[in-house]
Amino acid sequence: MHATVTTTPRPLHWSLLLTTALLVTLFLYFVDEGRYSLEGLFTTGNAIAMGVYLIGMLLGLALMAKLFAKRQRSPIRTLLVLTLGIVLGFVFGLLLILGVGALQSIG
Repeated sequence: MHATVTTTPRPLHWSLLLTTALLVTLFLYFVDEGRYSLEGLFTTGNAIAMGVYLIGMLLGLALMAKLFAKRQRSPIRTLLVLTLGIVLGFVFGLLLILGVGALQSIG
């Protein structure tokens, strides 16, 4: 008799998703400031905005990791999860910023 062993593929590790979200968020603000320096980047206003974008990035990356979790592990799967997660996370971050702005204008 021949027994087959099947393993359930797991999503990407949370540390890879968190590191990617942090690096992309810092890169976006590094480019956005236009000074090509991290000086003044961690002011209270920037930290709050970066936190909102970081939450959006984490949501996008986590959603893509969950959607692709049942696919076989491979470098292509990792690349797809990170790329699509970054794009979706950016959209989520923008929507969160717009939502906060809309709430401020209502109140």
